[in-house]
Amino acid sequence: MNQKIKIILAGTGTFSAKIFKSLLDNDRFEVVGLISQPNRALDRSKNVILTPVAKLAKEYQVTLFQPNKIKEIVDELKEREFDFFITAAYGQIIPNDILALPKKAAINVHGSILEKYRGAAPVQHAILNDEKETGISLIYMIDKMDAGDIIAIEKVQIEEDDTALEIYDKLAKVAIENLPLWLDKLYKNEIIATKQDESKVTFASKIKNEDAELHLEMSTKEALNKIRAFNDQPGAFIVKNQKRLKIFQATNQKNKSPLVLEFADGKLYLIEYQFEGKKRIKHTF
Repeated sequence: MNQKIKIILAGTGTFSAKIFKSLLDNDRFEVVGLISQPNRALDRSKNVILTPVAKLAKEYQVTLFQPNKIKEIVDELKEREFDFFITAAYGQIIPNDILALPKKAAINVHGSILEKYRGAAPVQHAILNDEKETGISLIYMIDKMDAGDIIAIEKVQIEEDDTALEIYDKLAKVAIENLPLWLDKLYKNEIIATKQDESKVTFASKIKNEDAELHLEMSTKEALNKIRAFNDQPGAFIVKNQKRLKIFQATNQKNKSPLVLEFADGKLYLIEYQFEGKKRIKHTF
């Protein structure tokens, strides 16, 4: 019988939680700790909302760490034995003294086809640049962001109407399907990684709220890509009469929408939107 592969998992949001749940459910692995960013969101009653990974730790009764800075838990991690330290959209740079702790390797599940789109928002930038494919890259972690050797890549298609949320869902499914096999092969030293070509590197910087602003001078394609990229957070918007109009879904195909915006090369018909201070509206035609 194969010895269980011991792992510590670091991530925060839904993308991470979906992948981590599949490993928690897999008898090949023993999850000896989960790491998440602190719980910062509040509901309408001012109660703390657990991050998706924190919820997972509670559900599976796994030890949870939620440090403000991950270096704060180095000593606690040193007390645990584990083969792999795995991150997926965790949101912090991992210091060298933690990268050195696992018996086998510290690895990262990244949402792009590296070398393209190193950084915090690879899916959003892929949509903004009208890419037709993206993927999951499994890489070794080093002290430079997303720059480690590539262990494996699995590609997915980006469809014309895919939003960032839908692409993250596709990527999570691909990771769930492939990660157990990749980890098993790594554990048995059956994978040879390849170095990244620094001449091909591009970056996907963290999204700022102002990145999501639409201007009527832009093309309908550019506007639609922004709407798709920022459908979840922070929400594409345009300022009308000094108030924000958030746009979650639109089309360049004529419909009966009561709200139509004229861009540089044509019209967009709004399907789902929200005026500042008002409820979200969604039309079905």
